[in-house]
Amino acid sequence: MKRALVLMTLLISTSLLVWAQPEILIENDDVPLIIGTWANYDQNIDFFQWDPFDTLRVWWDLTTYPGGRTSRVHLLHPNQGWSPAPETFPNAEILELDTLGSGDVVWSYISDTTYFFYIQGIDFESGGFRFLGNYQPDYRCYVYPIYDGAGWNTAWTWTYEVVPGLPYTANETHQKRIVSKGKVKVPFSGEHFWPCLVIRDYMEYSDNFGTLETRWIYEWIVPGRFGGANGVAAAQSTNGASQNFMLVENFFKLSDLYVPGWDLCCPDFTNTTIWSDTSFTGPYMVSSTITDSTGIGADSLYYNINGGQFAGVGHDSTNGDVYYFTIPAVAQSCTLGYFLWAEDSFSVANSVDIWNTDPICAPESTYYIFKVTTGIEELTQPPCLIQKIECLPNPFSKLINISFDAGHPDRITHSSYGTGSAETIELKIYDSCGRLVRDFSLSTAYSSVPTVVSWDGTDNRGRKLASAVYFVELKIGEEKLVRPVLLIR
Repeated sequence: MKRALVLMTLLISTSLLVWAQPEILIENDDVPLIIGTWANYDQNIDFFQWDPFDTLRVWWDLTTYPGGRTSRVHLLHPNQGWSPAPETFPNAEILELDTLGSGDVVWSYISDTTYFFYIQGIDFESGGFRFLGNYQPDYRCYVYPIYDGAGWNTAWTWTYEVVPGLPYTANETHQKRIVSKGKVKVPFSGEHFWPCLVIRDYMEYSDNFGTLETRWIYEWIVPGRFGGANGVAAAQSTNGASQNFMLVENFFKLSDLYVPGWDLCCPDFTNTTIWSDTSFTGPYMVSSTITDSTGIGADSLYYNINGGQFAGVGHDSTNGDVYYFTIPAVAQSCTLGYFLWAEDSFSVANSVDIWNTDPICAPESTYYIFKVTTGIEELTQPPCLIQKIECLPNPFSKLINISFDAGHPDRITHSSYGTGSAETIELKIYDSCGRLVRDFSLSTAYSSVPTVVSWDGTDNRGRKLASAVYFVELKIGEEKLVRPVLLIR
């Protein structure tokens, strides 16, 4: 990710830039194995049911899933393991001590190269027996670089003599694929959303005692988070479940993290200027109080017009923690959207890509939208066909009523406004990435009677959408209005 950081620094150094959404890429230098690092994961107590994982989703708020127990990951020096394990794994760079919510303890001996992150072997106790063995070959958890669409297989076996004359042989295979990318929120991320990739892992496990397990695992991984490699959450199916499992046996989500000497908290934005609909054509001043314990090292305001490509501007000036930005003036009626981005001084100075409110995460936390209507256009354009659009309640959890009033019935009969044919009425809903998620089929017959359409938060295939900001677009003829709505599950 250092290359991405250098590119971002170069872009921000200009006063005006065009933003191209970055690819999420995780390389080995995004997983620094730092002794003393520890992380806590909130783990569920009981099995629970969820909606089957949908690869078309791009947004996950994982804080809503059940927890109740704490699992802990601690990175130690390999010589801190139980004897004779340190001698058994002489090439291990670090020891990961996993204390699960059930009370089980597993010691994993880890190494990292340019191309993969692997475990040499494990040491644990179960049922009164100690199991200590080298993976043959090493278990490759990640293969670098990790990107959308990547995939890899890994398999290992090891044999250990439980008691004299009674060998224990275990075999395990994993088929891993990156099946989604988007944004994820876990307890440790607070109100921020992190860019993520999602691994779908099909695991098979067997031993010579007759054990046979097959499970599906989904793991959310992000650039630059360092507890238990890059994983910030994982969901595991019950034994023998199908790929589209609904019952979750084990679920983990990052709740706390400490890396010695590191600042892992994202900058905070408060008192941000929020523009409402206006006839003022700009320029538009936006200020925000941006704070972080190590100071702000880079910042920008990104804006777009009518949902188009984002452009960015650096701050004009600062007054203490208050940063001032300017969105340029516009020449005609449009819809303006904008959000703020910042990276702390620690991340910039140490080339640590701690993503926070960057362009692929900001829309859920600091994205604002308003409509600009110029007076000149109001005089020269025909009467507005869309008199109003309301979305209530907003936010909503189960159902939102989208009402609109198509006024000016003379619009289609007056010769200067058209041919007299009916205007096409379109009502569509998009997610924050601009993807169409719901398309309502409305009558093309023109009417001046107010119309109400109810939306239950599902997509065109009837699947429930995740909590997020969505955009309701109403288009009649050549006219279009957009309203943001917030779905909260």
